[in-house]
Amino acid sequence: MERARQELANEDTTIAILLSAMAVEGEMAYLFFKWKEIDSGRLPFGRTQDEEDEWERAWADMRSVGKRLDELCRFLTSADFDKFALQNKELLSSALGGFDPADSLKKFFQEQLFEKRNQIVHYSRIDFEKARGERCVSLASALIRLLDAMNRDRVKRMDDAHEKANEAIRE
Repeated sequence: MERARQELANEDTTIAILLSAMAVEGEMAYLFFKWKEIDSGRLPFGRTQDEEDEWERAWADMRSVGKRLDELCRFLTSADFDKFALQNKELLSSALGGFDPADSLKKFFQEQLFEKRNQIVHYSRIDFEKARGERCVSLASALIRLLDAMNRDRVKRMDDAHEKANEAIRE
């Protein structure tokens, strides 16, 4: 994200858009694989190649960003993306200018950030105005804040489960 901000400051809007979308996708993949490994119960470095292959297939099978947002959110929070995002809307408020509350937040992020990335990657569009780059960087930053909240939610649920197990042992 910092590099995206630097590119934007240097007026390379195209690279800023690409890097901001990549930062979100990288964070999503990191959280998915991190929690798969934690759930395997074989930390650190106890996972098998078969497990890694299975996790890679599962991630690859979620082809679209929208599906990944939903599946990752369910995996970490037991809620779909839109529900969790609405519950944590304060994390997104700085980036939601132009958002119609009747729409899906997931769809909004797909259209406003990832479709711009797709226009660059798939259609060689490189003529975005600086305001569009600023918007994409802002959206990506908001999404990363939301991903962090998902991660913290999963940590809290794990801590609560451990506390409950400890209480049962003490009884």
